[in-house]
Amino acid sequence: MSLLFNLVAKHFVSLAINQTQLKWSFYLSISKFEKRACPRETPYLLGGFSFEEDESSNDEENIIIDYWVFNPRSEKFINITGKKFPKVLSEGCSLLGTSRGWAVFMSHTDSTIHLTQVLNPWSSESSPKTITLPPFTDHLVLHAEMVENVSLSTYLPNQDDDYIVSFTFFGSKLCYCMPNRDSNWTIVDISFSYEIHSGITYSRKDQIFYLLTTGCSYMAALDLKKNKKNPKFMRFQFGSFPLIPQYEWEILASCLRINYIAEASSGERFIVQWYVKTSRDLNIDGLRGETKRFMVFRIEDEGKLYQGTRIISKYTEDIGDLCIFIDKNEAFCLEASKFPGLRSNSIYYVFYGFGVYNISKKSSREYDLSGYPDTEGLDFFISPSLH
Repeated sequence: MSLLFNLVAKHFVSLAINQTQLKWSFYLSISKFEKRACPRETPYLLGGFSFEEDESSNDEENIIIDYWVFNPRSEKFINITGKKFPKVLSEGCSLLGTSRGWAVFMSHTDSTIHLTQVLNPWSSESSPKTITLPPFTDHLVLHAEMVENVSLSTYLPNQDDDYIVSFTFFGSKLCYCMPNRDSNWTIVDISFSYEIHSGITYSRKDQIFYLLTTGCSYMAALDLKKNKKNPKFMRFQFGSFPLIPQYEWEILASCLRINYIAEASSGERFIVQWYVKTSRDLNIDGLRGETKRFMVFRIEDEGKLYQGTRIISKYTEDIGDLCIFIDKNEAFCLEASKFPGLRSNSIYYVFYGFGVYNISKKSSREYDLSGYPDTEGLDFFISPSLH
């Protein structure tokens, strides 16, 4: 039996399962880490994995997954052990992304898409939920390695008859499916340049999908639930910027800038701009980034954004009790007071570095990962299932 995990962000790792335990090269000794019950309803960063075959089990699902997660509340890695890996994924799969507490895989045998909570630390250890969606068409399979982002419209797809799963692909292409309404994926060619890192984001407040255009000049609204494929564009009007010296602006102008939209459970929304100084790292044959600054703009709106033609956004250094999580997928917000240990008015980030940024102090603190399981190529937070 073989198992192949292709992790997005151009990081691919091949695994093979036999009668003995197999581990990734960065799976380290349990004795170095915190090993205890995993707190429920907590955001986690995915860490290293290992797989083994349970020879004592007669169950068809006899592949066991052990993995590490990083808990930002305690700032420690936790080892999750003994979970059954879904049979439908055991012959080979690709991890395409995470959204609203679910991991999204594509099976290599028949290209079906699966939503699963197997990587969710608080899901059932013996039988995590897995939902099978229609398979990708041959055309989409050819582009699967170029998936940039995945977004679900709900935290509870098993209880929502109208939920949507959507993907964006490198090269201005989007597909979506409403599994309880049709059995096919609808492909949309995007006629504009968009922020590929932040990708598509679902607004629970407006019940609509949003895409930021490159440079964050516009935001495009896509009402996919009504099968409206033509986006409505709204222009950003940034009402203020921080007062910083000219030389600092020149430094920021030389940085890579990634734009995100983040929505709190209250409906309050923010545009987050991440400035990263990149350099070539020959050790990883890729780019390594250094966070120079984050800028946060609060969107001032009444009612639904897509009903207007412009979006007024004002610079802020105070988002109150909120903290924002940014990774390779859609950003999300949490109220820090509901998750003791999280830092309010902060941004937790992974991809170009891994750390936490204090918005008011305008300073970042990178986590010291020396001696920890390697997180290279694992660029996903698992959000709490409801927040």
